[in-house]
Amino acid sequence: MISCVYCGGAHERPADVRRCWSDQQQAPSPADVPPDPAPVPDAPAALRPRPRPSSRPVRPVDDADRVVARLRRGPLELGRNVVVDLGDEAPAEWADARRVIIDAAALDDLTETLRVVRDAAHTPSGLVFELAASFDDPPDSTETRLPYEVGATHEFVLDELHHLVWSNSIDARDPDQPRWQLVDRAVALGARIDGPADVVDPDGRPLWLDGGPTRLHAPIGGVEVLPEVTITHRSLTTPAGNGSDADLAPDQLAAVTHPAGTARIIAPAGSGKTRVLTERARHLVERWNVPSSAICLVAFNKRAQTEMLERTADLPGIQVRTLNSIALAIVNGTPPFAATARRFGTIDEPEVRRVLQRFVSTPRKRNVDPIAPWIEALTLIRLGLVSPADAEARYGGDVDGLTDVYPRYRAELQRVGSVDFDGQIDQAIAVLLADPAARRAARHACRLLLVDEFQDLTPAHLLLVRLLAGAGGSVFGVGDDDQTIYGYNGADPGWLIDFERWFPGAGDHPLEVNYRCPPGVVDIADRLLRHNRRRVAKTIRPRDGAIGEWRVAEPDDDGSVGATVAAVRSALDDG
Repeated sequence: MISCVYCGGAHERPADVRRCWSDQQQAPSPADVPPDPAPVPDAPAALRPRPRPSSRPVRPVDDADRVVARLRRGPLELGRNVVVDLGDEAPAEWADARRVIIDAAALDDLTETLRVVRDAAHTPSGLVFELAASFDDPPDSTETRLPYEVGATHEFVLDELHHLVWSNSIDARDPDQPRWQLVDRAVALGARIDGPADVVDPDGRPLWLDGGPTRLHAPIGGVEVLPEVTITHRSLTTPAGNGSDADLAPDQLAAVTHPAGTARIIAPAGSGKTRVLTERARHLVERWNVPSSAICLVAFNKRAQTEMLERTADLPGIQVRTLNSIALAIVNGTPPFAATARRFGTIDEPEVRRVLQRFVSTPRKRNVDPIAPWIEALTLIRLGLVSPADAEARYGGDVDGLTDVYPRYRAELQRVGSVDFDGQIDQAIAVLLADPAARRAARHACRLLLVDEFQDLTPAHLLLVRLLAGAGGSVFGVGDDDQTIYGYNGADPGWLIDFERWFPGAGDHPLEVNYRCPPGVVDIADRLLRHNRRRVAKTIRPRDGAIGEWRVAEPDDDGSVGATVAAVRSALDDG
């Protein structure tokens, strides 16, 4: 039997789990549609309310809107870079910085260059970029292959390098007219080039700007630091600090207050992972003062989404979605995602069967569902990113002709403007791979991703999350590699084990306390799980004060049901 997180029960076949999954796909809930953006108020900073969402991506800054930035490195912990022409002397403040040449050879072989630049961004340490190639404009790379041909490890490496070169760098190729797009954006929001730092806000407070990976800095030399994500989402409200008065255990509190955007949270059973996720979102809004339009909580299913919505009802503007609702919004161009030329309706499993039967001839057999293997094989292609030929081979004759049927099935749904449940993910990935404008809009909307049940993401889910995050995004992934239960769909504990491979610079916060089970159960489970060959080494312990002894009831043969009911009622009464 297969445990089902969608209905809470168990099923004999993957197809039955799929049916539960499909049954929960409904029209977008109000939580899936963010509110209209509100303007940034002009009140003094001390009276200014929490920044409200702005779902529109910031437009590129035109040359006419650009201002002359100050040519200064600023505090070293900001890791600020400078860009000069090949062979030019770097400004004096960067005299000791490592120089990285961006020329045709570097762009042809990006592996080493990208490693150096990534490491510098996350250390952080400022670099001098010497440009010997045209690299001003974003590459806006495209990929037209199908998702299963691309695979979960796909990267737009040239786009990532461009982001890392320019996001936290002052362009000093004209030393008399230094430029920095982050300064341009701050000035467009009302800041001025003045004071002892980069800018001063409308109330005259000096600010340092940080264009590096999302992270929180305490004031440096008495000057507050404004992260790029806040500016990009149209706010100049500085963080209020990283302290928290949330009623959390020390390991939970450490995760919630992680001082950067990207982190892996290993959360064994009963450790309070949902609380950590929702409190992290609250912390980002209320303490970091990140506009809620930048934050997206990703629930594994509708039931988990409902729970997260209840826990974050006091945080207006935050998106709480499933990956499928994100995907469908991308496919249909629902705000805050980029507009599309057409909309697709979602079809349920009975309609999937009717479409398949146009292309598949199956013999009638008693107590056999001949279409079920075809539906499962389609899932393997779209979510497992397995080629149709390999999927056909795995089913040992049950899906003969799949390599011909799959493209016909996909083309038919495109023709009639329909998408099935797995197709939402598949088609959203295809949009993000092929359309740079759609990718920019999606990354703006999902700048800070807080993802639940990370261990049960399929390869397609992982690829979607990585495309949403991009080089500038942050992923706060919560899960337990020991609880990977959807392996038949391609889920892999390696997503958590090798988290930093997928999301460079990630922090690591293990939750250790099981609040759900008595010590005996925790101990036995811990000893059993230690035999897993692929896992994150972890400590699992019961909560302090948990009752440790075992109680064994020995009712008469005819009284076992009644004794069980009485025991459950007693436990509920005792809390």
